[in-house]
Amino acid sequence: MMKINEILDDIYRVREEHARECACDVNTIFARMKDHLKELEAQGRRVVSPAPREKVAAGFLREEPPKPVQGQRDNVENER
Repeated sequence: MMKINEILDDIYRVREEHARECACDVNTIFARMKDHLKELEAQGRRVVSPAPREKVAAGFLREEPPKPVQGQRDNVENER
């Protein structure tokens, strides 16, 4: 038997209602959200954005294949 999480159920319900009101149009949803944020700021509330994510370093990508380790190729040829 699964546990019922009332908080998540409520979040999902509100999200579905909001999407239905906007005819599931992403542009309309974001426009309404932007208007709501402006209203909150006008009321004197402080609205913050999450911190930017760190970029993945490109140093992990290799331009050329790795070179074989000394002696490694000899072992492969000897196994044949």
